[in-house]
Formats: sequence, structure tokens, C-alpha cells
Amino acid sequence: MEYYSSYRKSFTPRNADPDILKRIVTLKEERNVSPNVFSFLSSLVVGYKKYGGITQKQYDAFCEIESRYLFNTSDSSADWQKKYDDSKEEKMKICALYYCANPPYYGDLAYRVLYDKGFIPSEQQYNSLTQNKYALKVLESHYANSKYKINDYVSLRKNNPYNIDNKNNIFIIIQVAPEPVTTAAKGTKKYKILPMNEVDIHIIEERWLKHAPKNKIT
Repeated sequence: MEYYSSYRKSFTPRNADPDILKRIVTLKEERNVSPNVFSFLSSLVVGYKKYGGITQKQYDAFCEIESRYLFNTSDSSADWQKKYDDSKEEKMKICALYYCANPPYYGDLAYRVLYDKGFIPSEQQYNSLTQNKYALKVLESHYANSKYKINDYVSLRKNNPYNIDNKNNIFIIIQVAPEPVTTAAKGTKKYKILPMNEVDIHIIEERWLKHAPKNKIT
């Protein structure tokens, strides 16, 4: 019997304060939290009901999330809030769309930027989301002048990753930037293109396009 004693589960103290469960449920149901936070809060509710409380680490993590959503305890000083103008907000949203399309990094922050109305990030959050090497490439592609314009004729490059069967390889640009940039590389602005004499529309990144040969355009 002594041999099996090492397999006995150790007791984990849990906080069983009923107000904690109420706070968790309130945050989950009354705030527009990100999917990741929603999943975490849901697991806390299940754990609380199953084990009669939550651990100290879980409580500390919950308090940090709660403070972000309820009390906005970022270091958004009055000076920074004045600096956080429309231009910075636009860059935050561009980068947030990129990170939402490429999880899991910055998932919670990106969600708040896009869906938490009135949210002002701290200066540190702004720099983290918009000034890293991937975000800078995304911003460069977004703000770069469009290589092609509506009604231009283009062809797909041979090394393109798209599985598009079009023998003539002649397309017309029908929309510039129909979707946000979701690849951190040069030439990733997107175009909506329509094949000649066909009806299937495709969305292609700029780097996989080239001007169509004039002798093929009829």
C-alpha cells in the first residue's frame, strides 16, 4: 500500500466565494469578450461548479482579464489618448485584422481593437501590435500604391499558389483591395479579378499578378 501512496492526488485549495462565480458569469455574458476569453471564462464556470471553486492561479488570471474589460487599467495616459488619433486607430485595425486571420498571437488584443467599442490601447499595446516586423510588412503592403487599377488586364504568374484553371490566363481587375492584407510580405495587397469570358471571380494577391500581354487582349 505504501507503493501506491505516491499516486494519491494532492489537495488543491480552491476559492469557493459565490461572488466570484457571479463575477465570472457577468463578465462572460455582459461584455463583448474575445472568443479566447469567452472559452476561458466558460471553463472557469464549469470548473467552479465541478470542483466547488477555482484555484488561486485561475482567480489571478480572471482578475487580470476582468480589470482589462471592466476598468480599462491600461497605461493610456491623457497625453497618449491625445496622440491616439484616427491614423493610429486605422493602423491598429489593419494589424488587428491580420492577427485575427493568423492566430494565435495578439488574439485578445486584436479582438478588442475590432469589437470593443471605445477601447483605447495603451502605448505599449499600440507599439506591440503595429511596430513588430510582421505588422510593418502588412502596413507597407496596405499603404503601398496599387500596381493595378480597375479594368486593367492581368495574368497569373506561373509560380502562383492558386489552383485556377484558365487556359487564356487573361483576367480583368474589378476591385482593388476587396479584403484586408493577411500575409506579412511585400506585394500582398489583394485584387478581385474576373477571367475573360467567364463568371468565376477570384481574389488574388498582387505579387502573383502581372500585366497581361497586349497581343492576347481582344
